[in-house]
Amino acid sequence: MHTIALVGNPNSGKTTLFNALTGSTAYVGNWPGVTVEKKEGLSNGHKILDLPGIYSLSPYSPEEQISRRYILNEQPDLIIDVIDATNLERSLYLSTQLAELGRPLLLALNMEDLLVKDGIAIDTKRLSQMFGTPVVQISATKGTGIAELKEEIEHALSNPQTPPCPLFSSSIERKLTTLIEDDYLHEIPHGRQMRWAAIKLLEGDELFLETMPPIPPELNAYLEKTRSSLEGLYDDDVESIIVDQRYKVAERLARESLIQKEAKEKRFTFDTIATHRIWAIPLFILIMSGVFFLSVGVVGGGTTALLEGFFENLAEWVVATGESWQVHPFLIGILSDGIIAGVGAVLTFVPQLFILFLLLSILEDCGYMARIAFIMDRQMRSMGLSGKSIIPLVIGTGCTVPAIMSTRTIEHQKQRELTIIVTPFIPCGAKMPIFALMLTYFFRNKWYMAPLMYVMGILAVIVTGLLARAIDRHKETNAFILELPRYQIPSPTSVWRQTKDRTLGFIYKAGTIILLASILIYLLSSYSFAFKAVDAEESMLALLGRVIAPVFIPLGFGFWQAAVALLTGIAAKETIVSTLSVVIGTSSLTSFFDPAGALAFMTFILLSSPCVAAMAAMLKELGSKRKFLFAILWQFGFAYLVSLLVRYIVLLII
Repeated sequence: MHTIALVGNPNSGKTTLFNALTGSTAYVGNWPGVTVEKKEGLSNGHKILDLPGIYSLSPYSPEEQISRRYILNEQPDLIIDVIDATNLERSLYLSTQLAELGRPLLLALNMEDLLVKDGIAIDTKRLSQMFGTPVVQISATKGTGIAELKEEIEHALSNPQTPPCPLFSSSIERKLTTLIEDDYLHEIPHGRQMRWAAIKLLEGDELFLETMPPIPPELNAYLEKTRSSLEGLYDDDVESIIVDQRYKVAERLARESLIQKEAKEKRFTFDTIATHRIWAIPLFILIMSGVFFLSVGVVGGGTTALLEGFFENLAEWVVATGESWQVHPFLIGILSDGIIAGVGAVLTFVPQLFILFLLLSILEDCGYMARIAFIMDRQMRSMGLSGKSIIPLVIGTGCTVPAIMSTRTIEHQKQRELTIIVTPFIPCGAKMPIFALMLTYFFRNKWYMAPLMYVMGILAVIVTGLLARAIDRHKETNAFILELPRYQIPSPTSVWRQTKDRTLGFIYKAGTIILLASILIYLLSSYSFAFKAVDAEESMLALLGRVIAPVFIPLGFGFWQAAVALLTGIAAKETIVSTLSVVIGTSSLTSFFDPAGALAFMTFILLSSPCVAAMAAMLKELGSKRKFLFAILWQFGFAYLVSLLVRYIVLLII
């Protein structure tokens, strides 16, 4: 039985083709050790494997690592590269890498029906001649070209041929030739083409080097010299140089195989506005305002008071029941004033967070969030950030930790470090309960205050980026290549999974970190340093809070309760809500904060240093204690200054 691997970009129609080839023989599981979906099936007695959708074999994601590892280690008899023919140049970037792996290759140009609709014709014979591999034009959804594809599969399996590799510029080819001739590369595992290995060696690919013996000192010296030479010649790092060379090859192949493109009347589409250089940002603000209006204004307004009443009644019942059963007051206090008050205050916001996560998942799944990344690319680069910086910023709306980890895809060190510093400015899911709490009690009918937090976070990123660029005028990076997928109806399964995972993650944190924090806060607010039961004003927590509270007097929240809430928020931002609920009580917030102070409090939480988990990620990714300390000091100082301005601006207005 032959093994055939389907490889291609996400949204290229790969899975649709897999279903057309395998029919009822397909079955789904997970790759060993990971939760990434694994699809297998049979076609004409051949095993068909649908590999995860990828853009590159320089792996950053688990999907890319799986696809690369499978092709290299399992060595399928045939690779079918499923190409979105409407985005030929972008798709051929992956094809140039597949050609270097030393395996028989077949190109399937999918979405033939859309080519006709768009007035585009591709010379498949010309493309096949230039690329050196069979090319078949199909429409997986319509079923056209499938029979021809099956014939080419049988021919390729009976007459296996390795395609020639596309060539780069002469200066790079000379370096690769020298590496290929070195004895070191003759130790590569069977089936890997020498050229691919030489490129990985030049790039310093970690996954490749893990499979190889230690590099001899003389070869290592040659590599360092070669990299320096190429970086000086092209004014870029080696990995980016190779990427650029691949895209030049892909651009040439696409240009020369495109034989017709009929002129079409310009039609108004949603993208006419969604990707417009002027109107795209206002549209984004409008959409996000609608999201927060529904989640915070409609759902939040209807559920917050109801759930608050439920937890208050629950606490009263616990007190009454505990007293009737003669339970020790200490235990009653921990349960009612600690756990129920603290955790309950956080869980109150679950319904509106669920709707928020649901709407954000729909925007991601339908293809709109990719447009945001596209329209922000130019702005990112103008601030000295990489175009890829938008990806961590978008991820940061969920959680700052994976957002900081995702900066690894940014090639230039300075852009990467700057992105790490500014990513916490984007409000994550953990900050939403704090904003919801303050909005409920101080800005109840002003739902637009929630998206204002996002706007302020974006402005903070912009200001920091501009200041960094003014101080250190490092060169601007090239724009990154980003797929704009076709708009599609969101998958209910995908949307539900994302919404469920985010919501359950929030609830899990409430049941662990916030639970423990609530108990600790109750104890610290009920006992003195002599471990005697005292009033909250004389407790350990109050004394600690009074030490740091004066720092925040200019901001309008210079009382110890707010100070200790900020302090406990270092563990997890959600604990700020539980802390305030324990030491003040949410219904009494208006006795401590005025609207100007409440908004300044929200602003400070938005811009100041993130939770301890995110700070640990910052330290790890920055790789320097000095840089980490600078990042923390900048975030605190910037948050303090902006919060001060916000308070006095609000005081002037009202």
